[in-house]
Amino acid sequence: MFILKSTSPRRIQILTDLGFLFQVEPANIDESQKFKEPALQYLERMVHSKLGNNGNLNHLYLAADTIVVFQNEILHKPTDLEDSVRILKTLSGKKHSVFSGGGLQAGSNVDFFFEETIIEFKNWSEVEIRDYILRCQPFDKAGSYGIQDENGPVATKFGSYTNVMGFPLRSFLARSSVWLPFWEKSFKRKD
Repeated sequence: MFILKSTSPRRIQILTDLGFLFQVEPANIDESQKFKEPALQYLERMVHSKLGNNGNLNHLYLAADTIVVFQNEILHKPTDLEDSVRILKTLSGKKHSVFSGGGLQAGSNVDFFFEETIIEFKNWSEVEIRDYILRCQPFDKAGSYGIQDENGPVATKFGSYTNVMGFPLRSFLARSSVWLPFWEKSFKRKD
């Protein structure tokens, strides 16, 4: 069985579009960043924390997390409207990095991977920022935006679109030797 340790609608949609049958079993973890914890170290710790101690050899577990990094600082999900405004004003007209990390666990083996996409924002006024927030409600997204949002803040991207949506798809696909047996099992069950 293939088990996704996330309730992210975007991750669920990507995996569904790929034809996976999977069960969603989210992990309830503390996502607080440790003092002076580097961004990629935090990302890997979150992925491993979401995986937990799953050791069923008949299951494949997938966990993922996404962070937005600007000037070596992680811009987490906004806490409220004003925090969302602050984050988007900080990023307005500038470039930042989006890192999505994933972890595949089969038995005791864990394979951690990540991708980076560089995003450049439009130069937005506060009125445009507030309009976007009210229209798109990006409160569940790292960096307070979604690349898929219509008339959103993204001007250009350098790298993977699905990575910014929250899933390092290219790196996941490159690990087909790990997940393919589980995909084939779920595909056969579907027939």
